[in-house]
Amino acid sequence: MKLKFNGFLVLLLVLVAQLTFAQERAVSGTVSDNTGMPLPGVSVLVKGTKTGTQTDFDGKFSIKASSSQILVFSYIGMKSQEVAASSTSLNVKLKDDSVELEGVVVTALGIKKEEKKLGYAVSKVTSDEITKSGEQNVLQALAGKAAGVQIIGSGGTPGASSKIIIRGANTITGTTDPLIVVDGVPIDNTTDQTTAGDNPFNSNLSGINNSNRALDINPNDIESVTILKGPAAAALYGARAGNGVIIYTTKKGKNGKGLGIDFNTSLGIDKVSQLPAKQRIYVQGTNTKDFNGASPQSWGPTAASLGLPTYNNEKNFFQEGITQTNNISIYGGDEKATFRASYGNVTQTGMIPETGLKRNTLRLVGDIKLSESWKAGGSLQYTHTTNVLAQNGSNVSGVMLSLLRSPTNYDLRDYITPIGDNKNYVTSYDNPYFTVNENPATSDVNRALGNMYLTYQHAAWLNVTAKGGIDAYSDARKQIFAKSSNGDGLGGIGEVAFNSITNKDYYGDLIASGLLPLKSEWLKINYTAGLNLRSTQYLSVYSRGKDLAVRGVYNLGNATELYASNYEENQISRALFAQVDFEIKDQLFLSGTVRKEWSSTYGDNVKSAIFPSGTASWILSNTFDWASFAKLSYGYGEVGIAPKPYRTISTFAQPFMTDGFTDGLSFPYNGVNGMSPAGRLGNQDLKPERVLGHDLGLSTKFLENRLAIDLNLYYKTSKDLLIDVPLPQSSGFALDYRNAAELVNKGIELEIGYDIFKKSNAFQWNINLNWAKNENKVTDISGGLNEISIEPAFASIGYYAVKGQPLGSFYGTKWERDANGQKIIGSDGLPIIADQTGNLGNSAPKWTGGIRNTFSFKRVTLSALIDVRHGGAVYNGTLARLDNFGLSERSADREHNYIIDGVKEDGSKNDIAIPAQKYYREFLGDNGGAAEEAVTQVNWVRLRDATISYDFNVKEFPLFTAAQISLTGRNLWLNTNYKGVDPETSLTGAGSSINGLDYFNNPGSKSFIMSLRVSF
Repeated sequence: MKLKFNGFLVLLLVLVAQLTFAQERAVSGTVSDNTGMPLPGVSVLVKGTKTGTQTDFDGKFSIKASSSQILVFSYIGMKSQEVAASSTSLNVKLKDDSVELEGVVVTALGIKKEEKKLGYAVSKVTSDEITKSGEQNVLQALAGKAAGVQIIGSGGTPGASSKIIIRGANTITGTTDPLIVVDGVPIDNTTDQTTAGDNPFNSNLSGINNSNRALDINPNDIESVTILKGPAAAALYGARAGNGVIIYTTKKGKNGKGLGIDFNTSLGIDKVSQLPAKQRIYVQGTNTKDFNGASPQSWGPTAASLGLPTYNNEKNFFQEGITQTNNISIYGGDEKATFRASYGNVTQTGMIPETGLKRNTLRLVGDIKLSESWKAGGSLQYTHTTNVLAQNGSNVSGVMLSLLRSPTNYDLRDYITPIGDNKNYVTSYDNPYFTVNENPATSDVNRALGNMYLTYQHAAWLNVTAKGGIDAYSDARKQIFAKSSNGDGLGGIGEVAFNSITNKDYYGDLIASGLLPLKSEWLKINYTAGLNLRSTQYLSVYSRGKDLAVRGVYNLGNATELYASNYEENQISRALFAQVDFEIKDQLFLSGTVRKEWSSTYGDNVKSAIFPSGTASWILSNTFDWASFAKLSYGYGEVGIAPKPYRTISTFAQPFMTDGFTDGLSFPYNGVNGMSPAGRLGNQDLKPERVLGHDLGLSTKFLENRLAIDLNLYYKTSKDLLIDVPLPQSSGFALDYRNAAELVNKGIELEIGYDIFKKSNAFQWNINLNWAKNENKVTDISGGLNEISIEPAFASIGYYAVKGQPLGSFYGTKWERDANGQKIIGSDGLPIIADQTGNLGNSAPKWTGGIRNTFSFKRVTLSALIDVRHGGAVYNGTLARLDNFGLSERSADREHNYIIDGVKEDGSKNDIAIPAQKYYREFLGDNGGAAEEAVTQVNWVRLRDATISYDFNVKEFPLFTAAQISLTGRNLWLNTNYKGVDPETSLTGAGSSINGLDYFNNPGSKSFIMSLRVSF
């Protein structure tokens, strides 16, 4: 009995000990964010139970839990964290729930990967950087933020297009636009130029600068941006990724307690950043003796000598643009489902009167866990964008042409006669006030973006996802030329034109992925395989009515002469793809991909194309047990650019003849219609252009990861480039569209990030630097050609691809020079123009760079981005014409003769004096002078954006969980050698191959933006 009693006592003691050990006790502490700021309203839950609490306004909590239990901390917008309740005092820091903070990036096909495992270079841009830019176009918002990524704006008017070039141009005649992907689904980013079917000229040189359709994305909906720059990174997208890929990941719902509400509002003021300087001393006339009020030139006498008043027409014309932005989002969720609904509104009035932009965006995103194995989700976005645009460029109805050519003695504000006709200093130009008030051009876009997915998770080795998406939009455009307008070569008879554009993209993926069940501790193998289907339907219908019967009635029924044309395009493609990833001892990471693609634009003799890639990365620091981080990577990949539709067949068209100065003759003629072969021979051997790229990278981190350095070298060969090769006219065709050229891009990119102080320091200073240099060369043009015109420009200068030269060089008239490079001066005192045109420079910069400094102390943050460009040619046709007309600032120095530096034809130094008017008109100007004189190698240093923000202590505002006020300046300071508008300009816009062309372009802007953000 004694033994049994002792055993019972021992058992009783053990039970008492266990109960004592498992006894609940109070666990308390503080929850804060990354910066150490206390977080109120954080959910604290004992895992596996219903016991829970929330932090107070000081981020403090207290809950009863045993030492063996787990506490789950969750908060909207933060990553949930599990902490053992082994201590009665806990201090917890929650991290922002974004992929960047976890070292994860979104790659091709929406696959998330740890950045350390990648064998190629990517650039990441955060939502905060997008917001700080203050830009409404998500492409323009990337300017200066990533190495090797060049952004070319087309002016500061609302909705102006933005072109992006990644690591140089990879094609000669195709578009340089990268593929834009939103939440795993490619979308359309076209910049369509309205063009009548009977227009034989390059419509990009005049008219309206239309928007690129990435404008329809609300920047406030963007969570992160990943830029896949090389073929190795983008190979899974095949023939759509020849120019790289930009992946936008949008914000989604958060797992947390209750609803979260974010609201932000901002007010921006836009001002003209830079204009060509003009002289305001001399008035209209062709000589200094006589005033001639009918002359467009300003070579007359001084205004003071005639007692005439002077006017600053540019200052009077431009106004402050106002941009109002409001965004609200509601989000929430739990372990089973999350959602986010947002609405964004932008109302912008332009610096050019009567121009403006309105955009309303509704977006709904949701994910739901149907069971342990099934998950579904999707998103739906509707955007309504309206735009009022201004005429620009080589256009007598263009705002800048008439404005900058205006003489100082004429007040443009007197722009209309009592009966409503155009009134101007010269009858052949439209007054800019008349243009903006009487000749409006409008665009009305309705766009729907949607995608949905269904995922089945069978096991770790098998995950199947079906995903589908649609991108559909319509654009209703209208252009008016009032009676008496000179626009469109009308001679004042009036015109109304309509352009209806519809585009539908359908996209679908079926993807299987998983981790192979290997019984190995040192080897992991992941796979991805699937198929893709895509279909595009495009229709553009143009209609025009000329010679309006009743003034102010803009309806085709009011027109005497009617015209209509249309263009229709349908494409379809399908593809199979696969990817295998090998992970060896968390040190060596190997990956291979392949995509086989069939497309309706390929010739019947080709049918399909294969795009492979292979990458490797070696984390040296894991192999050699270094305290710091070091990774060496290499990647090779092939991507493509598909042929243009319908080039495999010979088509018919209405023929036309033109002399280069008039609209020429075309059918129907005298009531008789006619069609003939279009002049381009169909080619059943067409295959996609191919871009073959090598990437070599070194990534390192030092000083407890405070210093990060990424160095990347690349070499790309673009083969089978598609060009038009001339054919003998006797063949019945003028051109043969074929794979017949090759070019090379090679370059270096450097990105550095440095946290000057440790995270524990109250004052923080972070530096991010990027620098890139790209060299480009056309290495081969077959068909017996040494050069081809990329796109028509002006008579004196063109944009060419020349064998042995960089792509996109300006070729035009040059001065004759001797062996020492000196100009040869003729007997008239002017340089002699060479018989042959020559290379005047390339529009691509020699190198680009950016440096962002971010300072933070307690609740105040200051951030500034300096953007640098060195080199790159710009044709300043605007200044050449102002010199010709005696309107440039330097042409005011006209009270003496000039001797042009050079040598005479006999080799002696030139000593022939010429009048100032001849010097400026025929040497510096474009009245017979060489185009060479108007080309400038441009450098700039600009303050791209600067933001100062203050985060309020929300403890004083119980209603809010976060609140911030900020002030942003964009392009506030610009240091450049360029004498014109902001040199970040493009006359022909994003829909053109030409860069660096300035001929009465609309000006750029500088902005001041005040913003308020609050969260509930």
